[in-house]
Amino acid sequence: MVVSPWDESMTETEFLDQVATVWRGVESKVDLWADEQDLDVEACRVGPVLEIEFDSGRKIVINPQTPMQQIWLASPHGAFHFQCQGGQWVDTRTGTDFWAVLAEQAKLILGRAID
Repeated sequence: MVVSPWDESMTETEFLDQVATVWRGVESKVDLWADEQDLDVEACRVGPVLEIEFDSGRKIVINPQTPMQQIWLASPHGAFHFQCQGGQWVDTRTGTDFWAVLAEQAKLILGRAID
């Protein structure tokens, strides 16, 4: 029997609760970027989709894929699919943590490192 590296399936309610937690974390992170690093960046929800818009007009779009129990992130520099593994959201291709990918994609849009 092959054992999946991904957590056992969550109920839809559990998945949506996890998504809401991630969204709140992203909104907090974007607020910190705006306040502490003096960036013109804003996060806003459009239905279940979370958009991060930079002053250049470029966006990072994050949305839940409920049937697959994944979170998808798209930016001008790439697209990523995350699945819960050991309580963390990791990219299904590389195993990279969601938060690291988010910071890297923001860095690519801004042209400078951010925390």
